[in-house]
Amino acid sequence: MKLNLVVFALFAIVALSFAGVSVNNYTVSKSTFRSQDTGVITVTVTNPTGSNQVTGLTLSIQVPPEIILTASPKLADIESGGTAIVSIPIKIKSDAKPGVYLLNAVFTGSTSSSSSSSTNTISVPITIVNPPIISISTDTTVLSGIDSIGLTIKNNGGSAKNARLSFSGNVLLYGSNDVYLGDIDNSTKTTVLLDSRNATDGPQDITASLTYNDEIGLSHTDAYTIRVTVKKQKLDIIFIQNSSLVTRKESNLTLAITNNGNIDLKDIRLTFSDSSIRLKNLNEIKFGDIKSGETKQVAFLIFADLAPGLNIVSSKIKWVEKDVEKEQAITVPLTITSDSDVSVYLESKPTPLTSGAEHTISVLVSNVGSYGIDNVDVVFYSEYIQSLDVSSGQYIGSLDSDDFSTVQFKVKINNLAAGSYPVTTNVTYRDKSGEWKAKSIVRSVNISASKSDGLGAMLFLPVLIVIGLVVWYFRFRKKPKS
Repeated sequence: MKLNLVVFALFAIVALSFAGVSVNNYTVSKSTFRSQDTGVITVTVTNPTGSNQVTGLTLSIQVPPEIILTASPKLADIESGGTAIVSIPIKIKSDAKPGVYLLNAVFTGSTSSSSSSSTNTISVPITIVNPPIISISTDTTVLSGIDSIGLTIKNNGGSAKNARLSFSGNVLLYGSNDVYLGDIDNSTKTTVLLDSRNATDGPQDITASLTYNDEIGLSHTDAYTIRVTVKKQKLDIIFIQNSSLVTRKESNLTLAITNNGNIDLKDIRLTFSDSSIRLKNLNEIKFGDIKSGETKQVAFLIFADLAPGLNIVSSKIKWVEKDVEKEQAITVPLTITSDSDVSVYLESKPTPLTSGAEHTISVLVSNVGSYGIDNVDVVFYSEYIQSLDVSSGQYIGSLDSDDFSTVQFKVKINNLAAGSYPVTTNVTYRDKSGEWKAKSIVRSVNISASKSDGLGAMLFLPVLIVIGLVVWYFRFRKKPKS
């Protein structure tokens, strides 16, 4: 078909001139015609400067059976250097078949200096085709992400052959570039997956492009606008943390998910996008199917290198909804517990602790956790020791990691027999997660008999002498010469 058009065009160009008169150009009012369409062929005829007047110009038109002349063209003499516009009105018959037809216009004229005449023929190709008249409708006007949409394509015109449908803009086909529809003669239906995840919520005009060949094989691409409303379905789910998660320690986390939406969700899988969260022996957390209103929980090993407190963790959730896999970026709130801990060291002045005597007890509190702690408060007490301070507690304040501080307590030892007695140190503090923590440390201290108890001192004297001799023997005696 394209080869025929080229041949027609070459033939027309060759026929555009004859001696004394030049046929410079022609136009057709329509590129294609349908049955019963009307149109006009316009031919420009010029008499070159220096030539004699062209008189007796006549036009004979050879019309194919599919075309009717609706009026006779008007002609006039053409002076030297003059131009004449010849209009040829046509109409396509109602029973005309599609195709490309040649209308031959034969110009005959003579100059005032010669009694002879010359004839020139110009061939004008007329394309007759019944173009498709296509409309596209959808079975839904609401898009929510990746949706399976039914399309109805109606054609009230000529056949559209080898039709392909594509979409452009923020709403595209999911998983393919176009959809092959085949020949559309009357009406056809198809189902497509449309991806509107990049479109903004609200009314949208999406563009559908239909590429096809018409009845005579010419290729066309027509654009259609489809009005839809993008209303992305947001997951109505809640995550609940049912166990503690300690920072920088492997923890067995129990995480529950509740589906508060009105749609059943299948094959729910969760992954953490934050590199500070690492799953052990897992790539993703699988919750399985969760019906509307249902709650499920799973336990898994996890390592979190996050600061204590509430952390909003970037995550990604995948699920299957109405047989379509969907994916959405979400955040999961996780409360991270600090690995905070304290150690306590006791020192007495004077030493040793003596029954009935007054002493100063120094309590050194050290922060052995990874993060600082605040509002550190220390209480030292024992039922065997009397406090001489106004308050039994001493306030330290804040301690950075690996930091320590010392507080003193004035006490008096009760009248006790020599021996070992328990004392308690309570340390309360708030970690970086905001949690209040308390640690109670019980230690045993040795209390000596009262200094006034001479008998007690005499009883311990032989023991001290023996210990001294043993130390001297092993550390200070000279070794025998070898």
